[in-house]
Amino acid sequence: MPDKADDMRLIDRIASGDADALGELYDRYGRVAFGVLYRMLPGPEAAEEVAQDAFHSVWRQARSYRPERGSVRTWLLAICRNAAIDWRRTRGKRLEREVTIEAAAELLSDARVDERVVSAMRAERVRKMVGELPKEQRDVLALAFWGGYSQSEIAARTDTPLGTVKSRVRLAMNKLRESLEDER
Repeated sequence: MPDKADDMRLIDRIASGDADALGELYDRYGRVAFGVLYRMLPGPEAAEEVAQDAFHSVWRQARSYRPERGSVRTWLLAICRNAAIDWRRTRGKRLEREVTIEAAAELLSDARVDERVVSAMRAERVRKMVGELPKEQRDVLALAFWGGYSQSEIAARTDTPLGTVKSRVRLAMNKLRESLEDER
C-alpha cells in the first residue's frame, strides 16, 4: 500500500509543475484507475481515454487537493469517476447512436431480430427485479456495479458499517439470482 505522506509529496510536486511526479503517480495508481473506469465504460479504449483525461485533470487540479477531505487515491478515483460521467454524457451518448455499416447490416438481419427481442425482454425483467429490491440494497448495487465503488468505499461514502454493506450486496444478489432462476 502506498505511503500517504509519499502521495502528498507527489501531489505537491505535481502542483509545482513536476511532470516526473505525475508519471510516478500514474505508475502507482494507473492500473487501479483503469480498472475502475473499465467497469464504468463500454470498453478498454474508452477506459484508456478517460484515464488519460483524468490524469490530465490531476495535472491541472493538483493545487485543489485537500488532504482533510480524503486520501490521494480517493481524490484521484473521484476525478476518474467524474471524467467517466462526463465521457458518458458527451462522447458516450454519441457513440451509442453511431452504428457501423456492419452493425447496421446485422440490425436488418431477420435471423437476429428474435435474439434482440429476447435480450431486451430479459434486460427489462432484470431492471424490474432491481427496482423491486429494498432501497438500501438498490443503492449499494448502484454504487458497486454502476458507480465502480468497492464495498469499503461504499461504506465510507454512505457512512454505513462495512458488514452492513456486504450483507446488502449479498442479499440483493441472492434475491436477483432467485428471481432469475424462478423466471427460467
